[in-house]
Amino acid sequence: MSVQTLITYSYLNEISGGDTEFQRDIVLTFLEEMVGEMDKMRQALAKQDWEVLGNVAHKMKAPIGMICVEVMRDLVLKIEKNSKNKVGLDEMPADVNQLLAYLDSSMEQLRADL
Repeated sequence: MSVQTLITYSYLNEISGGDTEFQRDIVLTFLEEMVGEMDKMRQALAKQDWEVLGNVAHKMKAPIGMICVEVMRDLVLKIEKNSKNKVGLDEMPADVNQLLAYLDSSMEQLRADL
């Protein structure tokens, strides 16, 4: 999946009413928050702390939903659900690493677009 297809501004445009300064603030907040949340996600996965991992995924849902495409929203929802229910844990490293890779690429593009 290309970087450009990971980002969608349609929802952001809708909620901002086309206000580019508001959009910029949302993107900057997204970038700031995601760095810390991604670190927490890596740490929780390394410790196999499923409760923390589920909580971090839950916190990431809304920001990802504002800027990122459906495949990323679906992945963060899967991570949240599976962590909280302690199912599919054998797939968790691959799912988390895929989400983090998508986020890294997305954040790089968002920074370039600012």
